[in-house]
Amino acid sequence: MTRRSGARNRERLRNGAPPEGASRLVQRLIIPRESGKGFVVPKGHILRVIAIDGQQVCDFNAFNLKNPEEAFWAGGTRSLEGTHLTVGGQLWSKPPWIRVMFTIVADTVKQRPSRRGFRSHDLLFSRCNPRLYAKRGMPGHANCHDNLARGIRPFKLPETAVHDAFNIFMKTCALPNGTQVYTDPDAKKGDYMDLRAEMDCLVSLSACPGSSSGPRTRRLGVEIYDA
Repeated sequence: MTRRSGARNRERLRNGAPPEGASRLVQRLIIPRESGKGFVVPKGHILRVIAIDGQQVCDFNAFNLKNPEEAFWAGGTRSLEGTHLTVGGQLWSKPPWIRVMFTIVADTVKQRPSRRGFRSHDLLFSRCNPRLYAKRGMPGHANCHDNLARGIRPFKLPETAVHDAFNIFMKTCALPNGTQVYTDPDAKKGDYMDLRAEMDCLVSLSACPGSSSGPRTRRLGVEIYDA
């Protein structure tokens, strides 16, 4: 690919063009700010997660639709793929299966240079949850654990099925002393990530209520394409 054609392709993606090879849009959803939602992504379909209003972190959980015991493995994916994922990265299921659940096929976020090593699309941080907020003196604060549990409840999965997330749009790094830190996301209004399902999946997403989402929390957009 030439530099000019690469620039054209990035501009096409940023303008919200359908995924390459996609035949039709089959579902469009809005996840309200500080809330969560679950839905099905069939094998071969492409899931697009969109920062429709600007900076906003998305916590991502996934389960094998036919056997929800097989779920996304954040720690193993971090070991196999690295701490931050972009195009070409794959999301793996937990043992004993250890199979690819999703492949990232597009990412429009333009990352700002960082001397400290901050990068987008995080696998370092665990999901925020009610116990953590209570320890910080904020009982009852909205949180990703409860949002993700709300997303899987209509599919008869218990709260205990919620697991650590792939944090789409979240910008993080680990300092030399091992401390994990975050900063405001690089995602601008309309930026998105496309993920191709490699098996029939149940997905639950949370529009993260935490400060990692930036100065204010916003909605997320979801589109599913039949590819």
